[in-house]
Amino acid sequence: MEVLHNCANESEDFCASVLSKFSNSHKEDHQHICAVIGAMAQELKDQSLPLSSVAYFGATVSALDRLSSELSSSGSPNQAVETLVTILSMIMPRISAGILRKKRQLLAELVIRVIVPNSLSPAATASGLKCLSHLLLIRDSVGWSDVSQLYGFLLNFIIHSQHKVRRQSHMCLRDVLQSFQGTPLLAPASEGFTNIFERFLLLAGGSNTTAEGPKGAQEVLFVLDALKDCLPFLSMKQKTIILNYYETLLKLQQPLVTRRIADSVNALCVIPALEVPAEVLLDLLCSLANSVAKIETTANGMTFTARLLGVGMRKIYSLNREICIVKLPLVFNVLRDILAFEHEEALFAAAETMKSLMHTCIDEDLIQQGVVQILATADLDTRKFGPTIIEKVCATIGSLLDYRYAAVWDLAFQVISLMFDKLGEHSFNLLGGTLKSLAEMEKLSDEDFPFRKQLHECIGSALGAMGPETFLSILPLNLKAGNLSEANVWLLPILKQYTVGARLRFYIEALLGMVGYIKQESRKFELEGQMFSSRSADALVYSLWSLLPSFCNYPSDTAESYKDLEKVLCNALSEEPALRGVICSSLQILIHQNKLILEGGVNVFADEVSISTKRAVACYTEKVASDNLSVFRSSSRRMLSVLSKVFKESAIDSGGSLQTAIGQFASISEKAVVTKIFTSTMVELLKFTQRASKVENIQNSMQIDSSSNETSLSLARARLIDLAASFLPGLGVQEIDVLFTAVVPALKDVDGLIQKKAYKVLSVMLKNSDSLISRKLEELLKLMIEVLPSCHFSAKRHRLDCLYYLIVHISKGDSEERRREIIGSFLTEIILALKEGNKKTRNRAYEILVQIGHACGDEQMGGKKENLLQFFNMVAGGLAGETPHMISAAVKGLARLAYEFSDLISTAFSVLPSTFLLLQRKNREIIKANLGLVKVLVAKSQAESLQSHLRSLVEGLLKWQDDTKNHFKAKVKHLLEMLVKKCGIDAVKAVMPEEHMKLLTNIRKIKERRERKVAANSETGSYHSKATTSRLSKWNHTKIFSDSEEETSDAEYMDVEMASGQRSMLSSRLKSKASSLRSKRSARSAKSLPEDLLDQLEDEPLDLLDQRKTRSALRSAQIVKRKLESDDELEMDPEGRLIISEEGRVKKEKRYNHESDVKSEAGSYLSMNSSRKAQKRRKTSESGWAYTGNEYVSKKARGDVKRKGKLEPYAYWPLDRKMVSRRSEHRATARRGMASVVKLTKKLEGRSANNALSKLKKSKKKGGQGKVR
Repeated sequence: MEVLHNCANESEDFCASVLSKFSNSHKEDHQHICAVIGAMAQELKDQSLPLSSVAYFGATVSALDRLSSELSSSGSPNQAVETLVTILSMIMPRISAGILRKKRQLLAELVIRVIVPNSLSPAATASGLKCLSHLLLIRDSVGWSDVSQLYGFLLNFIIHSQHKVRRQSHMCLRDVLQSFQGTPLLAPASEGFTNIFERFLLLAGGSNTTAEGPKGAQEVLFVLDALKDCLPFLSMKQKTIILNYYETLLKLQQPLVTRRIADSVNALCVIPALEVPAEVLLDLLCSLANSVAKIETTANGMTFTARLLGVGMRKIYSLNREICIVKLPLVFNVLRDILAFEHEEALFAAAETMKSLMHTCIDEDLIQQGVVQILATADLDTRKFGPTIIEKVCATIGSLLDYRYAAVWDLAFQVISLMFDKLGEHSFNLLGGTLKSLAEMEKLSDEDFPFRKQLHECIGSALGAMGPETFLSILPLNLKAGNLSEANVWLLPILKQYTVGARLRFYIEALLGMVGYIKQESRKFELEGQMFSSRSADALVYSLWSLLPSFCNYPSDTAESYKDLEKVLCNALSEEPALRGVICSSLQILIHQNKLILEGGVNVFADEVSISTKRAVACYTEKVASDNLSVFRSSSRRMLSVLSKVFKESAIDSGGSLQTAIGQFASISEKAVVTKIFTSTMVELLKFTQRASKVENIQNSMQIDSSSNETSLSLARARLIDLAASFLPGLGVQEIDVLFTAVVPALKDVDGLIQKKAYKVLSVMLKNSDSLISRKLEELLKLMIEVLPSCHFSAKRHRLDCLYYLIVHISKGDSEERRREIIGSFLTEIILALKEGNKKTRNRAYEILVQIGHACGDEQMGGKKENLLQFFNMVAGGLAGETPHMISAAVKGLARLAYEFSDLISTAFSVLPSTFLLLQRKNREIIKANLGLVKVLVAKSQAESLQSHLRSLVEGLLKWQDDTKNHFKAKVKHLLEMLVKKCGIDAVKAVMPEEHMKLLTNIRKIKERRERKVAANSETGSYHSKATTSRLSKWNHTKIFSDSEEETSDAEYMDVEMASGQRSMLSSRLKSKASSLRSKRSARSAKSLPEDLLDQLEDEPLDLLDQRKTRSALRSAQIVKRKLESDDELEMDPEGRLIISEEGRVKKEKRYNHESDVKSEAGSYLSMNSSRKAQKRRKTSESGWAYTGNEYVSKKARGDVKRKGKLEPYAYWPLDRKMVSRRSEHRATARRGMASVVKLTKKLEGRSANNALSKLKKSKKKGGQGKVR
């Protein structure tokens, strides 16, 4: 062992490398290798030889030569020889090629002499083959006679009885054949491989089948295994011969043979630059394809064959397109047949292969060939020729809609969609019947057809490929049908979503032309009293107009048709207020897309861009976009006048659509046009401002109430301010200064609405015009300070925007001292805005705080890390504020910055001592903010950094004692739970004060119970909870600074990487179960949604982004209502256990011991909350407030008991829903129960409650019952 230790200490020594590899192994042969190499190293040291690779090589060869003679004489296995052969195979790659070439003959004879007796173990034999292949690789000549002996010897081992030896011979031959590439040695070497294959084929098919036949068949399989690795590197001639033999062997229909052949063919096809005989390979692939249905029934076999067909056909297409496309119909038919099986992996492989072949092998020439023949024979009754190749492929694709493939219609829709995209406008000729079949499937009920969404996507692909004009010629809307209910209105949402590159002329003539007819039908229905039909017709009119934005999505005839569209739009803007949003959106799309084309901002290579969109964008050159903008510019005067007039007359501009449309037109219009309209708007604004001032003066002097007039003036002024701001994209410097002059007095206006509009306009000006800030920086800073005292609360959000743009501008250019001075002058206002009552203002204040931090710290924005630290310290200066309001706001600002910038975590820990001092103050506002800061630091810090602050954190959280601590007990406990999760229970226990150990024990037990519950949950339930957690991992100041905490809310602030990792791991699990999900999709969607909705109502909001759940929720509203109102509603305690009720009484079961741990904390918020909920459940029923007498029930015996401080036992009979049941037996039971109640009610009629109670007491003394039943 000392020798081994010394060897291991030798750096760069062969001995050390061997020992490091095998010394820890427990296998006997590995230990023997270590012993031999150690002895060899010691021998070399004793002889004072260097421990070089050459020395080890010489010692190994010498020892092996000596022992090989003994092996040949005895014939028995020799462990030392096997070890030396293994060492030789390891040392030879370290020896230079020159030395090995000199000893080549000796080494070859030595290794062959050792291997030939066949007495070595499989591992040693494999090592010997490595040595021989290495000798072939370092050859110095290209003569076949020099390598034929070694190559032939190596080739014979491909039929060895031991699998390990065969496998090693395959790899050695592969390496040797690779080295023969481009040399004269390749041809004879390949021929040798073919000869041995032919020999065993003849042996397997020989006449002596009883003796030699089975052995020959087995060896044929061995040769086929070798060809899987070596066939790609044989010569072209021998590849062709072997592939021909493969085709013959496939006729045997033997699965073992077929699979090996398929593996060999796959090896040929996956190497891109490999030369392959295309014709022979194609025939072989066709034979494999034909054998799928006959032989291959396993999932793995069918999957492999489907993928092989894809790889092989793409290979053949690259070699010879003409012969490839001829066989495409056969291949698509085979892939279609695979889709009829139930093997999930094979289904996906077949679908993916279809899609890959469409991308690669179906080209424009093939499509044009089919279309030309269809058009040429369109007018003939009979065709002289059969269907073309593309027609056959399209027929196969269309047949996927047969009911035979109903289980995989979702995959079929994907394939058909891709075919529509590939054919483009030629889909009308080749897939018109398929589109009609898709439309027929829309009539299937939801119970029988769970793939409605995929169907609409497929039809949308057809629409995008054909265009709406051709599409509607196949599937008309039928709006002129006698009954509008027969119209194909289900196509309208598809048209709205998938239309792109259409003609505006078609929309004007075909669709808008129907609007007048439908309006007439609506008036007709209204006169006939059919109000529902009238409203449906009106909705249909709006649906047709809502298609306009889609038809404005890269239209093909904008320049030619826009003038006609403009007339219609101007009339509709003036007469149809409900359509203004749709029209403005359409105009925005038209202008914006053409501007993007000129600016080069359209990314057509993004994955989310559809093929139809890419095709439409390809038609939009810079010249086309320029011509379109010229047309818009020529009509901008009229459109701006109409839009301005409509904006001034409208009460509200929903969504700001009118303003945005005006801004788009202003950005492309001539400056003179925009200036003229802007000037008239400013003049009108001046007049209204003067009128408002006069009204205010009269009101102040005469004390007259003119609030209605003042309100109308304010609204008019506000609209004019918004209108003036809409022209900003087309205004020059002079006009911007005029607008700024008008905004300044509005900032000082006493009217909150005017202030809000003025600040909003100013923020837009500062955002889009950096030159304005440069010209008027001092004036702006002075103005912001001057108008601060009179700022209305509704305008604060936009004022914060103004401050942000000013601070960002200052951070870029001014000196550091100047920047710090200006930021400091406004920072207090921004910090105080974190406590605003308006949620939007609060959120904006947080955003601005973070944006200023990025402006200070991001190097890309010209910032530095030192500036960020200075900004953080400036915010921390608010801790010295005089009021709790200011202090808590500053703490919240620090928490937000620490959450956003990881570089500030260590700096934020420096304010912890001040934070813990503030915890001593009896102010809940300050305490809540400080605990939020601690929570952020714990959540965002790594466990290593937390360890150094752990003691101060734990002691600071636990040492403050006053009334407010009870209020925040749950939050403190939650912070301790986060520390336990981050640092471990032992680390927290080490720093926990002794008097609080019970709390730590309680946390540990709750954690263990929660882990057991999570482990017991189903896979689906775990996925739901983790997915929800990952969605809530963003900043949420409401949850961070809340008064109390839920037990599981700490997961919301875990690292995003962890959540995404869990999500990806769970998604991979779910993907493996795609088969069961597909087969049960319909039943699950129909069965689980009502319960799911009930859970949503009780625990969290319904996910409105899930259209399927939303629609089902609306349909199931009545079901859910009945479920909520039922008496059988299950009650749950805070730990998730069921509360079982018997005869209206809650069964108080004795819970297991760890429940007492939860109750050990007095005043727990969760327990108080749950008790109030339970009390409310007991007292409230569907009939209102009910007294059933349960509180007087005895625990030990029958009858009632008196309660101290309460009335005599009594009860009100609760209303029984059985009284309205349709079943007679239910009603009879309810009537019998009510009989005594009704009888007693008649006796007590007219008496007061006091007399009634006295009557009950007397009847009880006389022996009556004390409780009414």
